[in-house]
Amino acid sequence: MKSIIDYLGKLERQITRFSLQVILMVFGAKAAGTYLSYSPFVRRTQARILWLHEQIRSRSGREAADRFVIDYLSARPRLQDYGIALVGTGAHRPSSERVAAALPRLLAVAGQREDASISLASALLERGDVELALELVAEQQGKARSKSSVDWPSLLRSLSPRHLYETTATASSTIGSPEHLRPGPSKNRLIILDEELSPAAIKSLAAGADKITLLQYRDLYGRIDLRAVQAEIPECQIAVEHGRSRVDRFHRRYFDIHQETLQTAELLSKSFVKNAPWVGEFISDVQGFANDLTLELSDMLFFKALRLESVYQAALDPAFDSVIVSFGDGFELFRLFYSDSALWQDSRIKGCCRSRKIKTVSKFASRLADMQRRATVGSDAPTLAHIASLQEQEEALPPVPPETVRRYLEQSATPAKYASKTRLPGRKTIGYVANDTRAYVASSIQLATHLQGHFNVDVILTQGNPANLLKNIETAQNDPYLPQETKGQRPGLVKVGAAAPGATATKAFSDVFLLAVGDTVREQFATIGRDVVVRAALDFLLTEGLSRAVLHAMGNVRAIATHLAEQSYAAIAISPIRSARNAQFATLGRENGVPTLAVEPHCLNAAYCRYGTVLSDYAAVYSDYYAQEYDRYFGIPKERCYTFGSPRVLRPIDYDPIAARKDARRKIGLHPGDPPIIAVPTQPMPAEHILAVWRMIIRAAKALDMPVRVILKAHPEEGPGHVGRYRQIIAEEEATDLCYVADVDIKDLLIASELVLTAYSVTALEAVVLERNVAIVGQEGVTYPVEYDKILGIPLCLTEQETLETIREALTLHGSAKSGAQQFKAANPHLFDNSTFDRLKEIVEDIIAKGPGNIRRRQELPASLFVTAPFREYLV
Repeated sequence: MKSIIDYLGKLERQITRFSLQVILMVFGAKAAGTYLSYSPFVRRTQARILWLHEQIRSRSGREAADRFVIDYLSARPRLQDYGIALVGTGAHRPSSERVAAALPRLLAVAGQREDASISLASALLERGDVELALELVAEQQGKARSKSSVDWPSLLRSLSPRHLYETTATASSTIGSPEHLRPGPSKNRLIILDEELSPAAIKSLAAGADKITLLQYRDLYGRIDLRAVQAEIPECQIAVEHGRSRVDRFHRRYFDIHQETLQTAELLSKSFVKNAPWVGEFISDVQGFANDLTLELSDMLFFKALRLESVYQAALDPAFDSVIVSFGDGFELFRLFYSDSALWQDSRIKGCCRSRKIKTVSKFASRLADMQRRATVGSDAPTLAHIASLQEQEEALPPVPPETVRRYLEQSATPAKYASKTRLPGRKTIGYVANDTRAYVASSIQLATHLQGHFNVDVILTQGNPANLLKNIETAQNDPYLPQETKGQRPGLVKVGAAAPGATATKAFSDVFLLAVGDTVREQFATIGRDVVVRAALDFLLTEGLSRAVLHAMGNVRAIATHLAEQSYAAIAISPIRSARNAQFATLGRENGVPTLAVEPHCLNAAYCRYGTVLSDYAAVYSDYYAQEYDRYFGIPKERCYTFGSPRVLRPIDYDPIAARKDARRKIGLHPGDPPIIAVPTQPMPAEHILAVWRMIIRAAKALDMPVRVILKAHPEEGPGHVGRYRQIIAEEEATDLCYVADVDIKDLLIASELVLTAYSVTALEAVVLERNVAIVGQEGVTYPVEYDKILGIPLCLTEQETLETIREALTLHGSAKSGAQQFKAANPHLFDNSTFDRLKEIVEDIIAKGPGNIRRRQELPASLFVTAPFREYLV
């Protein structure tokens, strides 16, 4: 049925687009706009409106496109259409003068509904048209005041920045002047975004600022479209931060948040299992479930707290003389900012609501007033009050689950449905656990497809969209490393996991869960004490999300147990095991007598405190070095670790290092006579460190007595702000004819190079396998979490002179230089023959041969759920 609906949707899109094009060509832009507005057969989507606007603009010019926008919004617009047409059209949106002239027409339609008027006012403010928004408000206020349910001055003020301690009454009394709706002058402004905002909206919040820093609350990578924002405000200096800008993986604070949230998750899990004995009716291995649940809850708490920490630290930074928070539909930022008087009483900090959701904007004033009241009287966390109320109503925790919860858990133990199923006689069947929410899904499916040539493989999807995984399975058929005889043999795909619990079951379970953990929650709030961030994260998640996750985890256990009992797998591979849902298979596999193998598609770093220990029976890792790391820190003996390489670190088929360099140079735009390449792949790390290293590399290259080109490739986690700083250093060093920041394929760049200089990146391993010279660069007194120089036996350059000498030696001696890593190559021949897939097949065969008798007993499992490497700060 879904495929039929998808096909009909695609057909509708094709017919509509063709119809609009014909009407536009034959009858003109006005007719096409009218057809879009009134035709009962056309779905009006954002993409369709923007597409037609661009078609009209490119065919008939800006004037015609503006007329289309005004005519469309004067006809039959939906609430969201005001933002789409007046703001979403970007650089080609109608001018303020054009909108001002058309305002009476727009108001004639929008004024008929208060929510439409609110949407129009929101769009006008998002554009920065404050005077027009005030004109709209004056118009609405003049209409039958007694019939209006909207406090227009307060609403308009909600859309504009105001101090967090400023009451609604105060705001309403000062709404008359446009200046009250503008942020005011600032040297350095921080803009915190709860929801993604358009460049135009960011421009309006940046008004009066010489420099702005953008921090999107839900972002861990800094992936704001900086180019589009800069186009809106070209005269303003813009920086971008994200969730790990100030507290990255190797900061003490990062570790402390991890420890606090882990301890809280562990106590909540144990408390729930202990105080709800009926759990054992549905889950046989309650202790294993408690451990898996701890992983799930600790992830939820940690990443929520980490994002809040980024906001908290940035908002309190005195370097910003102005802070604007654009609140959205969630309550997390409300909880954070009103949990500490240092935030909500700070005169630098203002809040507004620029959400595209009209209900959110309408509720903002009352939400703010409620949070102000709570903060003023110093009320405790809302969760504690709710738990106290539940405990007053219930004399004791019910001995059985609510009926809706029981029904949900019983229904979860139903057989999984296959999207595809391929079984060949005479082969063992293995389960291959994956999800499509992680960075390494393509590598995981690649491995599963190679195994399908020897086993019947079920790819078990635990989280994500099956359609996305099916695409990866199809893509894997084009893998050049896949043997010809295996092509066409696709692994089966089955989604194993319970459906998300419905609202009724969730509500009933939430009360039961809070009663079970109530005393623990109270103790934890006392223990957390003044840690505002962790406290806010716990308070929010206990109100919204945590209990639902617990119930869902129980349902998943039931679904997995049913599936494993049905399938009788000979072994289960889990790739990667770092996901809490994937880790459940190690627990359930042990209970069902099925050996499990953690297949690591990358090279893990024990110095990162949030990598989980390995709970499976075996592990497949990159090399002997990582087998020793797993033995020491990941909780699995090295005799249970197999080395097999990595699907991410392979040599191209029939690889010829010299011929490949010529081809790769051509791919990245170089000519035969151009100088040799030094590649600099980066890794996310503190800006002051990586920029100092980058400057050192540039100066060494400038001092070289032979021609060379230095090309930096930014890490995928680095955003436009990082790239801008790299280019700034090039300009400062006057090296624009020598050094470049390029957005090219990383493998092409490595192959094209004569030397790879990296501060700390797994690309050092990739480059050596590709027979490229490699060196590590750093600063005196700075150590890295992984010592690639020692692993590979290559130079570590800590000064400009050492870097210069290493470059000169590599360009002169080539493979014979120390950066050629000859000893490493000799000691690890299996990493250079592309035997990764064959070795994995042999590993699985060996595990099957050992059978259930060699499954790890519970007492052999690691005591800690996360790596046990002593924590130290790196690059801080």
